[in-house]
Amino acid sequence: MRRILFLVFIVLLAMLAGGTYWYRTNMEEQVSASRWLSYSLDKVKSVYVSGEEESYALVAVDNGWETRVPDASSNVSTKALNDRVRDYLNRLSELIPLLSFEERGDDGPEVHGLDEPGVRITVRFKDEGIAPLEIRFSKDDADRTYGWNSVTPDRAYEFGGEVYGQFAQPAVHFLDTKIFHFEEERVYQVQLVQPFGSSWLVKRGANGFSFVLPGYLKDKIASGSELKLYLHALALLRANKLLLEPAEPERGMAALTIKVWAGKDKEPSTVEFFTIEDDPKHYFGRSSWLTVPFLLDAESVSQLVKSAFDVQGRNVFSLDIGQVAVIVIINGDRRYVVRREHSGWRVEGGEKNVPGIDMALWRFTELQFEALPLNNLAATAVKLMHCRLLDGDGDELKAVTFYADPKLPLGQCWMKNGDGMYYPVSARLLKDLQGMFPGGSVKTE
Repeated sequence: MRRILFLVFIVLLAMLAGGTYWYRTNMEEQVSASRWLSYSLDKVKSVYVSGEEESYALVAVDNGWETRVPDASSNVSTKALNDRVRDYLNRLSELIPLLSFEERGDDGPEVHGLDEPGVRITVRFKDEGIAPLEIRFSKDDADRTYGWNSVTPDRAYEFGGEVYGQFAQPAVHFLDTKIFHFEEERVYQVQLVQPFGSSWLVKRGANGFSFVLPGYLKDKIASGSELKLYLHALALLRANKLLLEPAEPERGMAALTIKVWAGKDKEPSTVEFFTIEDDPKHYFGRSSWLTVPFLLDAESVSQLVKSAFDVQGRNVFSLDIGQVAVIVIINGDRRYVVRREHSGWRVEGGEKNVPGIDMALWRFTELQFEALPLNNLAATAVKLMHCRLLDGDGDELKAVTFYADPKLPLGQCWMKNGDGMYYPVSARLLKDLQGMFPGGSVKTE
């Protein structure tokens, strides 16, 4: 009896081992059959994509990728977006099929449209010893995507309908449309040239940007905040359309040229804009970064046109408001002396603090002229207020005079600074001071 039980046990054990082996072998075959690609696409030399409407190549170069689009007369090359090429290859290698099946006899590739696919992709590798990889995708009326690759030529694969669109991308999907190429933080020189407008050149120094051109602004401080915003706008600028066929501007002289030097680059990132006679809504552009010309809408180009005045440092004067201890204000025929005390600012002879003085002092430091200053005022200007800012020893820090002028734009007034120039500035500070220190009849100078 024991011998019989032992033999039964041996038979059952053999059957279990055989079943396990069969199961593992069967599962391995299923896994192998359902696997799309057996290796990653991380050392690719080129990707050739042939779609229903166009063909193009993505080619690896020293600094990234290029998109090459052939036409009847040439093979246009332009920079590609490295991240998009990498994403395309990653998606291609990481696909997970829903089904896989043998492609033999009556169930050959033609049954699923893979003999004439909508998308044909050829991947070549940097290692010449690796054979090129061919991939095909088709889509049926039920929105199912079918795939085939040369690694497993006897199998076809079924994917979700969205897979077809992921690989039927047009060439424009990969094109780098960035117009300028520079690192904003490393810019040390900027130049704008207009043949019939304001042109300027600024260079970074120890104290920020200052003018090299035009001559009347040489060594004058440029506005760091304005230039920072301007450079940021340039860095974000994208072409509306790249011209993938040979093209030249209609006119020889550019309407606008912008050059940006950054880092250790000896040559600037340069962009030229040309008018188009039959298309006033666009400009024809050429860029040192892009290898093909482009179109940009006229509105965007107009926002790039900055005069020397626009990027000039326009603060009227600098002031350390912590040093101000006394403010003397003459408004009409009234004179006020305001002193800084421990509890706040108080008018001589008054019993209450005057609120808003610290804010007014801050507004002094923020005053910017809204147009070019003048040496002399028109007869229409009328003196309104005179302010003297003194330190704790009674020494004068600043002296300014405000004037009203009906010829100025609404919301502006003239302000005379210690340098003798008359600056058109916002009248907000003047109105604040008039509200705090009312005047009597106006005295003219």
